[in-house]
Amino acid sequence: MKVMQSRGSPQPGPGAPFAVTVQEREAAVVVHTSGELDASTVPRLRAIMRGVLSGAPAVLVVDLTGVTFLGSAGMHLLLEIQNLAGDTEVRVVADAHSTVKPLRLTRLVDVLDLYPTLAQALRQA
Repeated sequence: MKVMQSRGSPQPGPGAPFAVTVQEREAAVVVHTSGELDASTVPRLRAIMRGVLSGAPAVLVVDLTGVTFLGSAGMHLLLEIQNLAGDTEVRVVADAHSTVKPLRLTRLVDVLDLYPTLAQALRQA
């Protein structure tokens, strides 16, 4: 299993520091994000996702279980990743109110392949 981490510096105020971990797991690449996913953090995650997708994994799992805030820029990035994925199957893991509620309100749950746990997303990989 190959692991890559990208950590941001702690931000003042209520927001948690933004961090990204990339792991290769059997037939899938898992990108775990934590902290706030908003306009200030999306560019870093976009660059990481493009790098991951350039390797054309069979399955890309975007794990949002550590995300404390999902802004519109983060939701737009999820759609962008899905559009850029080509033959890569994109799965999104979200279980917290902070991520599931905005995905439901915007009806992105209807277009994203959403799983409540990482184990369930990987089970079918």
